[in-house]
Amino acid sequence: MSPSQRLLEFIDQRAKGLGFDNVDGNQDLFESGILDSFSLVDLISFVESEYALRVPDADIHPANFRTIVEIDRYLRVHGA
Repeated sequence: MSPSQRLLEFIDQRAKGLGFDNVDGNQDLFESGILDSFSLVDLISFVESEYALRVPDADIHPANFRTIVEIDRYLRVHGA
């Protein structure tokens, strides 16, 4: 299973809890309301646990976590 598939499952579960039917890989997770500053913490915890890496505080900003595609790109660059 690729990182984007696991991420999609994690984000889909959150999205369904908020009433979204599905999430596109390029969908802005913050603009759509699927993620906010509080749920970003949950996402970072998931990423660190699932991919056995540490996300430095300096990397925790929307540019790295705005879409599933951007999250997947971040993971590929930083060791997942």
